[in-house]
Amino acid sequence: MATTIFRRDHLLRKLVNPASVSVDSTGRATTSTADYLGRNVVAKVFAGTTAYTAGEYVEVAGGVVYKVTVSGTTAAGNPTPPGYGLTVVSNTATLRQETTG
Repeated sequence: MATTIFRRDHLLRKLVNPASVSVDSTGRATTSTADYLGRNVVAKVFAGTTAYTAGEYVEVAGGVVYKVTVSGTTAAGNPTPPGYGLTVVSNTATLRQETTG
């Protein structure tokens, strides 16, 4: 079991205790970057004024996950959720809402 900066498994399910003893939603151990089968864990915690590349996942306060669809630097604050599947522009980055929380 490991500590990870990521917050979700490959299906965007929340990891349990990612900052200490990270396990997936069924209690199986993860590494710092992968689940028990080697699939990537995703969704870093959102940080304002940060450069993100297309394809990355970020999780904002409240648990909403976005996928970066256009690379760029985000605005300082959390984006306002536009609704599941819709996009929001945050400074020069474009984000698509992937979860509702």
